[in-house]
Amino acid sequence: MTPLEHTLAKALTEIVIWLDHSNHDDITPEATTKLLEPVVILLEGLSDQDRQALADLINQFAQEETDPDRQLIAWEAPETLALLARD
Repeated sequence: MTPLEHTLAKALTEIVIWLDHSNHDDITPEATTKLLEPVVILLEGLSDQDRQALADLINQFAQEETDPDRQLIAWEAPETLALLARD
């Protein structure tokens, strides 16, 4: 993974954590869905291999996270972003 790809994956993870961790006064669940929907659609266009590589990288970030709440959200991020293998 290039430094650019690593940085973009980390940024995406941070966005997912912030959206999930924010209260409804900051951003509504509906707004969160509207924000993430086009991202999920773009990610679904990746090859299975690339989606798995991104999921693995996000899991690495989750493992490195020291805050338990943020760590849980990061562990769930690949599912949130529909990166898990399709059946």
